[in-house]
Amino acid sequence: MHYKKKLLTLLSFGFLPFAVCAQDSGPASFNYVTYYVCDVATQGNMDNVVETNEKPVFDKWVEEGKLMAWGYLSHFTGGRWRRAQYHVSPTMDGALRAQSEIFQEIYADNREGGQARAEACEAHDDYIWAQSQGSAPGTERGDVSLSVYHGCAIADQDRADEIFAEIYAPQFDEMIEDGRIGSWGWQSHVLGGQFRRLQTVTGEDFAAVNAARIETMQTANQEHPELAREFSQICNSHVDYLWDIVHEAP
Repeated sequence: MHYKKKLLTLLSFGFLPFAVCAQDSGPASFNYVTYYVCDVATQGNMDNVVETNEKPVFDKWVEEGKLMAWGYLSHFTGGRWRRAQYHVSPTMDGALRAQSEIFQEIYADNREGGQARAEACEAHDDYIWAQSQGSAPGTERGDVSLSVYHGCAIADQDRADEIFAEIYAPQFDEMIEDGRIGSWGWQSHVLGGQFRRLQTVTGEDFAAVNAARIETMQTANQEHPELAREFSQICNSHVDYLWDIVHEAP
């Protein structure tokens, strides 16, 4: 369904799938994400393992309300991560518990599947992200995703959140209204590696999400140059990824 038509349908029933939380209202969700480093020759084995062993169980957990959402992404452009898998919970404790319990359910009686999984990708990085800005967990997203992983000064990163809410978030909301993107998010580091903030945009294709990012940056620089400059001084490095969204629920 085209995003604009989808939005009109949701509005007619009183649902608003984006910008569900104000910047200062606290996290709406906690996203446990595992980023996999795989050999290109064997990464397809991970895809097979996820589709065969894990997708049915993750889908069931979402249907039963044990998870708010889950998904599995495939690298198109970016750094060393080749695959990413995430699940979403309303609390930090819930995200940690789900990570342990769901894989116990899948592989407790499937040692062969667990071994195949371990051999498919040689390493991984785990992050937990808290989201308080952006589309509601479970919002229908696009077919592809742009992820921008920001390195930010810890002392000033909350100020970066404020600036993002003021000069970038309204632009992404308007793009959803216009049917140009499927969803967006701004997430903060809770546990994991070096990146402190994660910006995501999903859409119908890579051209759409990349154009959205470029436009928001240009508009912010033109209309709010001082705030845009302050933001870039706080979050002064980043790594970009483009992902194909392979599996996702709901």
